Amino acid sequence: MAVRPPIEFSPNNEFLAYASPDGVLKVWETASGILKQEYTPSSHLSATCTCMSWSRNTANQAQPKKKKRRSSLKKSDDQHMIAMGTTSGDVLIYSIVAGSLQTQLTGGHTETVNGSCWHSEDPILYTCSSDHHIVEWDVVNSKVKEKWKADKGAVYSVCVSSNKYLLSASRSIKLWDIDGKKQLLKTFTGHATEVFRLIPIPFCPNGSAMNGSHTDFYFLSAALNDRTVNAWHTNPANQDKNSLASFSLPDEPVVVNISKGSGKDSPLLLSVVTASGHLLVFEHTLNGRMKKPLKPKIHAQIASNNQNDAVPELVPILAAHICEDLDNSLLIAHGSFLKPTFEKLPYDPSQPEVCLIRESALSAIAAPKEKDMTKIKSPDTADATMLAPGHMMRRKRKPSVGDMTMEDRLNAISIEKPGHKKKDELPKADTLINLLSQGLQSNDKTLIERVLHYDNPQIVQNTVKRLPVQLIVPFIKAISVRIHSRQSGGAQILLKWLKAVLTTHTSYLMTFQEIVDSLSSLYQLMEARVGMFSRLSRLQGKLDLMLSQITSQEQEEDDTSVQQTPLLLYHEESSDDDDPMEDLLASHSESENNWDMEDESEDGESDADD
Repeated sequence: MAVRPPIEFSPNNEFLAYASPDGVLKVWETASGILKQEYTPSSHLSATCTCMSWSRNTANQAQPKKKKRRSSLKKSDDQHMIAMGTTSGDVLIYSIVAGSLQTQLTGGHTETVNGSCWHSEDPILYTCSSDHHIVEWDVVNSKVKEKWKADKGAVYSVCVSSNKYLLSASRSIKLWDIDGKKQLLKTFTGHATEVFRLIPIPFCPNGSAMNGSHTDFYFLSAALNDRTVNAWHTNPANQDKNSLASFSLPDEPVVVNISKGSGKDSPLLLSVVTASGHLLVFEHTLNGRMKKPLKPKIHAQIASNNQNDAVPELVPILAAHICEDLDNSLLIAHGSFLKPTFEKLPYDPSQPEVCLIRESALSAIAAPKEKDMTKIKSPDTADATMLAPGHMMRRKRKPSVGDMTMEDRLNAISIEKPGHKKKDELPKADTLINLLSQGLQSNDKTLIERVLHYDNPQIVQNTVKRLPVQLIVPFIKAISVRIHSRQSGGAQILLKWLKAVLTTHTSYLMTFQEIVDSLSSLYQLMEARVGMFSRLSRLQGKLDLMLSQITSQEQEEDDTSVQQTPLLLYHEESSDDDDPMEDLLASHSESENNWDMEDESEDGESDADD
């Protein structure tokens, strides 16, 4: 599963926490936009942060690990704590009020921690990992309280729905009874990829608030590379394992947040930030199964205010949170993680399309530097003329080698004529591998698209052979993402690249254990696209058979309608006419009678002589 840098607002919208790819925790104050705290763990490079979750009620019960000077943050009644899971299997508990690491939970997991969730009342933390287990932590004593195997594969998400029930997810979602023995109550299926987010809805179908005795409630789920957010109902009496409703998205979800009013008939507000940087807001009342996916009420995006009539660029929305106020305003963070900008948007369903024009944070930072660099300008001497001394005649200076461009110099030493280019000239593999390596290391989509545009089999094979080993898996993931976002016609070239990688680097991929998770979404996509192929083939065979029979019948009818003239026509004569064969036979019989009569006369003469 591809690890995204975790980002999450605090429950009261006061802070925004973000863990950078190098493992550094950054906390901004949303009211002023100032970076308040920055924490770098001792093993931030070897064990980066993979997930985080906020807590209010358990911070005052955990003891700090070291005594440090008092934080500059204003202390409130509810102290804030952040649980951060790492790739090493350890869990870090960081206090926002103290500004230091409170404790470190070790010995629970042996692999990457994928999800974490705090108990609503007690100082208990639940974490799930790629080692197939869920761990219940005692945060006060920094010990493992319970541990059980939740799935045959990696567990990617976990959340506490009430004081008694827990939800966990891999590719299927499971409901557990955590009051006594960790008993599995129900399993839900509907996602083809890893479920990375589970959100319980804090009110039951009858409108009452959730408590420890309720088993009938709703929750939401979001999966990797899936363009829907599903809503589920956990009624144990109902054996239905499918989702009640689905919210349609144009892109993969990244940050999901909900808000539910206290009334029975109050609708559910759902905000989703997609991977492309767009914000979608849904409004729906969960009162039954929906046949069609729900569409968003508001689609918001931010564009940069470029000068010189340039095409506006998209300013990505990083995260969003629904404020629990009277007008349900939306708190968004947009721009860059170097200096994010915080802004509140009113929730107005009468304006379904919202496009805000804002100045990009990167352009604002880079603009002064560019202006300082362009203060000194060199004169353009391409068309300069000189005045000769004496009579002051104007004549043009002869161009020197230094004034010539690189193209003119290459044309001067080239055997071919200037401007002449070979037709159908293909790039070399060493050139493409340099571009591909730079694109994968810097995550430059433009360079990667330029390389994947070529479909020549020889170029593809030679480029893949020169691909460094450390870039094989990122290259497969880049191809997989582009196959999901394109139609079948545009994915043909990408499949050639994918086939070349799998056949060339098979020995390395067999030793890479995470390749199954990387290719699982692509495998599910292929299975979904070819699911109707066998049925369509049988239908095509039946149609070909019917059309061939219809064609043969039409040909037979055409053959009978056409009058054909015979090459030879024989007319049989009537029975009254003499048959020449009978004449021949008759003449032959008469001659035989004549011979018999002659023989008899000769015999009579001989007898008379005697």
